[in-house]
Amino acid sequence: MESPPLILASSSPRRQQLLREAGYEFRVVAPDPQVECGICSTGGPVELVRELALRKATDVARQLHDSGHGGEVVLLAADTVAECQGHILGKPIDEEDAARMLRLMRGRPHHVVTGICIWRLPADTSEAESPYIEAVVTELRMDEISDEAIDEYIATGGWEGKAGGFGYQDRLGWIHVRHGSESNVVGLPLERVSELLAKHNVFTPDGS
Repeated sequence: MESPPLILASSSPRRQQLLREAGYEFRVVAPDPQVECGICSTGGPVELVRELALRKATDVARQLHDSGHGGEVVLLAADTVAECQGHILGKPIDEEDAARMLRLMRGRPHHVVTGICIWRLPADTSEAESPYIEAVVTELRMDEISDEAIDEYIATGGWEGKAGGFGYQDRLGWIHVRHGSESNVVGLPLERVSELLAKHNVFTPDGS
């Protein structure tokens, strides 16, 4: 069976890199940034990222429909936040916000939560299946780092565009995965994503 085309509904360069390194062929259709606006987080981080992933997938599905995509595709959308002591930590708005997040997490366990939405869209969109949505959680712990270490990291700009204000892929040395997927901390839990894509007959060119 031929693998249907895979579309990544994300503008995140980190998610794109993770998928490429895993061997997948795909194209990117970015959702409208406005789909992330106006979300209420009272349901907690799991419900928040599930809702955001669905919104992104729905927006890209609309874009494909409006452009007459003309064939079966599988959409993959995701959204990631960090959580510490009940506080949901998305992408910092500035350096001060990023420093606040890091000070909250230092010396404490915290979680990175990614919502995944996978949606098979046939050529006839009236026959589309319901989207599949779940959340993957990774537990981490940050060392009791100093204010000076936080300031040094903030000055590098590495916090920009990253949930919780840090990039695990930056090999910081003071953030440790205690349980769960490392790639989830970067923005896409590849182990689980690969399982879900395989159920939709999406494989890498080497068949894995």
